[in-house]
Amino acid sequence: MGAVLDPTDAMKPWYDVEVRRESAYVTASLYNRGSISALLGESELTDEHKAAAWHIADDVTTIAPSPVQPLVAALEQIVEHPNYEKWRQEAASHEGGAGVQLDEGRLLLRAPNSYRYGPTDGSTALSTVEFAYEDLAPLLVVLRRLAGD
Repeated sequence: MGAVLDPTDAMKPWYDVEVRRESAYVTASLYNRGSISALLGESELTDEHKAAAWHIADDVTTIAPSPVQPLVAALEQIVEHPNYEKWRQEAASHEGGAGVQLDEGRLLLRAPNSYRYGPTDGSTALSTVEFAYEDLAPLLVVLRRLAGD
């Protein structure tokens, strides 16, 4: 069973989080709203919406749409959930390798145990990344350092 969490002010307008026993979903809020509106024919998908999407860099690396602090806030919301530690311990143990790199102002997240819901339009834009719990701690260590926390 999962729960959609209310975004904190630090996460807005970038992210929404859903936690489940197996993993957590981090959705690019602004991009997702724009995509849904475009699918319904209510509006066009703007450049602002497109820039707010996650983007595929390679097989295990995803470009985050936001500055560092909103992503830190989203991942902290997950690890601060009362059931996080239990879920992390119950999760299948995979090999490590999660990490973060700042490249020309882009925030690159390597999350080899996580899953991305791919684009259907041939682009690299994604609305959601499903993070495996074992990837979160290594990502947060680097992200907090980059954010100056």
